[in-house]
Amino acid sequence: MANAWFETVAEAQRRAQRRLPASVYGALIAGSEKGLSMRDNLDSFDQLGFAPHVAGNKASRGMDTTVMGQQLSMPVIISPTGVQAVHPQGELAVARAAANRGIPMGLSSFASKSVEEVAQANSSTFFQIYWSGDRDTLAQRVERARNAGAKGIIVTLDWSFSNGRDWGSPWIPEKINLKAAFKLAPEVLARPAWLWSFAKTGRLPDLSAEHGQARERRRRSSVRTSSGCRRRCPRGRTLRGCVASGTVRSWSRA
Repeated sequence: MANAWFETVAEAQRRAQRRLPASVYGALIAGSEKGLSMRDNLDSFDQLGFAPHVAGNKASRGMDTTVMGQQLSMPVIISPTGVQAVHPQGELAVARAAANRGIPMGLSSFASKSVEEVAQANSSTFFQIYWSGDRDTLAQRVERARNAGAKGIIVTLDWSFSNGRDWGSPWIPEKINLKAAFKLAPEVLARPAWLWSFAKTGRLPDLSAEHGQARERRRRSSVRTSSGCRRRCPRGRTLRGCVASGTVRSWSRA
């Protein structure tokens, strides 16, 4: 691919805006609610500076460190980000890139690829879970991640229901059906390169967290969702599928 290499995150963001449909790009780039946390994070990084030292004993310098017993080439961990199915490879591509640079992969509970697949692509995978459901449900998620080869758990404590955005959240369908295809056709057809990347795989883009767990559910077809993993959320919906898939998939009407 021409110009595949890029120098900065800003350049990667510009390319993403040119390539992705407006709804997909908007979902990726926007923060929750007013976006204060996202802006504060960026401002905090802008306050950091580097003092270059050209001369000296370079052999004694290094950025490597350890986190939870894992050796890192530099103090960076890929943050858990849900539903990366905006690319056919999704979390697998990110996990391989992280492994190539010697850093861990943080895998979201809302990932579009299973923890088994991602842990195989990156031996230093940290699985992220939300503090939702009962004790047995949480234990089952942790046990599945451990059996898959995850080296650590990232627990998110500040989220219990879906947050809105002050500027409105884009409509992202869980399945690409006829209704979704008709509604999104104008913006998707304007980004043919993105659509072609999925067409080459023979599958339409699936932006649901359920997608990456389908193969694992078939393999463990004997496991069924128990009454213990049906929990009410503040908006009167029911959490479904947490035992069968090993992840929080979606809130659905009871």
